[in-house]
Amino acid sequence: MRPVVMATLLVGLLSAFVASSCTCLAGETKAPDFTLANLEGRNVKLSELLAKGPVIVDFWATWCKPCIKGFPALQALLNKYKGRGLTVVAISVDSPKTRARVGPFIRSKKYTFEILLDTQGRVAKKYNAVTIPRTVLINPEGKIAFATVGYRPSNHEQIEKTLIPLLPEADTEGGDVVE
Repeated sequence: MRPVVMATLLVGLLSAFVASSCTCLAGETKAPDFTLANLEGRNVKLSELLAKGPVIVDFWATWCKPCIKGFPALQALLNKYKGRGLTVVAISVDSPKTRARVGPFIRSKKYTFEILLDTQGRVAKKYNAVTIPRTVLINPEGKIAFATVGYRPSNHEQIEKTLIPLLPEADTEGGDVVE
């Protein structure tokens, strides 16, 4: 095969892969429910979190540099929209060998989003989190509104753009949610 044809074919395949890994069928794919333990050992269930509003689920590991790069943006989204019902859940896929690093790392950075442990990778598998970070925005009806793989600032901009219509409107004077 000629080099130009091969390069064109590779660019096409790469573009298709990136497109398929960045978004899901918005509003059509049901997010699998799950229950996982948090750092304190308390079980957290996705369907219960969705009763409060949209949920961002982020699959990560302590050894994943792109995962760690994305955490400040997740914290910023939580800080900005927590009062309007947003929950952010970071699911650690660290193995049992590296699981002990999770709590100290999170506490050292003072992140306030919920940390859940998936040391066996069962939930990650349900969410096709083969590559991390894998970030999924789930609407209050339990459907995937947006999903992405990898870390790029534009991913979090797209998450926020997709998130805003899912939130109740805020009262501009008092900052309370208008029902």
